[in-house]
Parts: sequence; C-alpha cells; structure tokens
Amino acid sequence: MDMSSRFRFTLLRCARLMSDEINTVLLPHQLNYSLWQTLVILHLNKDCTALDIAKELSISKPAVTKRLNHLTDLGCIQQIPLPDKRQKQLSLSEFGEQLFQECSQEIDDLEVELLKPFDRSELKQSHQFISQLLNSLQHRKEPIHE
Repeated sequence: MDMSSRFRFTLLRCARLMSDEINTVLLPHQLNYSLWQTLVILHLNKDCTALDIAKELSISKPAVTKRLNHLTDLGCIQQIPLPDKRQKQLSLSEFGEQLFQECSQEIDDLEVELLKPFDRSELKQSHQFISQLLNSLQHRKEPIHE
C-alpha cells in the first residue's frame, strides 16, 4: 500500500472510530452523530431552513427531513412558518439548547481525554492540515460557473 492509500485508510478509520466514540456519548440522550451534526448547525446558524442544513452538511434534503422529524419528536427544535409555505425557519427549542450544551460538554470532555497525549503544536499543525484538506474537498464540490 502506498503512502497516500495508507493515509486515506488511516484518516477514514480515525473518523469512523471518533464518530463511534461520540455516538457512545450521545446514546443516553437518544441522539447519534448524524442528529448531533444537525443540532450543531442549528446552534451555529440561528433560524435556518432544512435546505440550509442540507447544503452545510452536503446531504440530501430528504435525509435532513428525516433528522428534523426525529429532533422534533424529541422536542429539540421549533419550526416557524415562512411566507414560502414550502420552507420553515428552524431553531433550537429551549430543551434543544439545553441538550446541545450538555452533550457539547460531554463531547469536549471526551476530546480532552483523547488529545491529552499530544502537545499543542502537534494539534495546531494537524488542525491546519485537516482544515486545508477539508477546504480542498469542499472546493471540489462547488459548482463550476461558466
């Protein structure tokens, strides 16, 4: 296996194991990593739409709708009708915000534990590299304008 194949395999395996660890933290709250991503988007982008979430996460609108239905059933989000009846403005409910804060703290604690063996300069360098890789991948997704 060449170096780029090893890197890809390691990166994807690491991402999978990390999402499994986060799922373990979220399970007692009736959440999983996919639902968590949606909560994060709603926390960061107050009053967005399902289409905004789909674009942010690079997933289909039906996949977002499924997540939103589950989060609505849990009482995590509130929907505000817009003039365009096909869209609804979404935000975290009071319960959703409390749940976000609680889960966020638990995930932060997990990350502190996992990253303890690494020094700050290693983390900074790794973050810069992964951010550049992410930007490159996102750039490939952008539509080409002629």
